[in-house]
Amino acid sequence: MLKKTILTIILAASQAFAQQGADTKPATNADQRGSDKLDIKKLEQKYWAAKDDDFSVVQNRRYTKADRFYLTLAGGVPINDPFGKGSITGAQLGYFFNERWGVDVSYQKVNMEDNDSTKQFKEDNLTSPNYNFIDSSTMLSVTYVPLYAKMSFVDKAIIYFDMGISLGVGTTDYLIKKEEGDEKKNGMTYQIGINQQIFFSEHFAIRADFINKFTNEERMKYSTIAPDRDMGSKMVNDTSLMVGITYWH
Repeated sequence: MLKKTILTIILAASQAFAQQGADTKPATNADQRGSDKLDIKKLEQKYWAAKDDDFSVVQNRRYTKADRFYLTLAGGVPINDPFGKGSITGAQLGYFFNERWGVDVSYQKVNMEDNDSTKQFKEDNLTSPNYNFIDSSTMLSVTYVPLYAKMSFVDKAIIYFDMGISLGVGTTDYLIKKEEGDEKKNGMTYQIGINQQIFFSEHFAIRADFINKFTNEERMKYSTIAPDRDMGSKMVNDTSLMVGITYWH
């Protein structure tokens, strides 16, 4: 009986050592190839959300806009007026609720004069072209900033900039041009603009605006030999390019 018990223990120990040796044998080439395979599902779970619309990019913004007021002083030119040339000065006071959305109030003063073609037309004819000049405008706008980026400048510095789209509404004072004197009128204006800011410190940035204004203006047909004629109203597009300095508080 004792011999049988000892023999049973020896057989059990032999089986245990054999199993342990099988578990610890060197990995074959097939095992190594299997370990090199990437588990795509695990990568997706680690670095992406379950849905594409939950994915977001984390950015280290050096200069932020959220919860900050700003003041912009700018100058520019009208670029699509066929009858005149001149300059524009303006100021803008705004506030950003977060990095994407902001609101502002702006005022622009425009100084216009006849261009060479209009002057020549008046000299050669007894009539004047049917046109108006913008005198000033006041706008309330909402801005959305979808683009924020960093770029390298000749490997010497990093430039931080963003680009936004603005929609606004307001009023415009315009001048109906007459030989005996300009007549000032006022009309409702709608505005759409694209702006870009380049930040060079926490408090200062260079800003450029490409602005389109659409104003419902009255039109008058002027003649030196006949009474003025009312030509009705017309929606007029005025485009300008502005460049200025922005101070962030």
